[in-house]
Amino acid sequence: MAARWLLGIGALVFLALGANGLVNPVGHLAPYDLALRSPAWLGEVRANYGGMHLGIGLLLAFGAWLPDWRRTGLAVMLVFLGGLAAGRTLSVIVDGVPPGFVFAFIAIEWLGAAAALVLLRRQL
Repeated sequence: MAARWLLGIGALVFLALGANGLVNPVGHLAPYDLALRSPAWLGEVRANYGGMHLGIGLLLAFGAWLPDWRRTGLAVMLVFLGGLAAGRTLSVIVDGVPPGFVFAFIAIEWLGAAAALVLLRRQL
């Protein structure tokens, strides 16, 4: 049951982020103070923050509702959130201190990856 909840919450978050990135690429990245607005940049934001996040959200939703997809959903959550957390953590070390809200993202991503790992191990 815990795996279904984690995947369901993850699905909702990724679907919301993906929808926002797809339809509002400038606003989606506004907190980062990025002023790039070329068609190539907007396309990258729509693809990576929009389409990719929607795809991940759908996969997590499949894992939440379809038992045969549960392990796959947890594995994707583990590697995706772990990758995001590792990249952001490395950036703090190498690039310097980001805005405060980024630390909340780092904590959520590490916690989500750890929860997915624990629940994935229970599935094996």
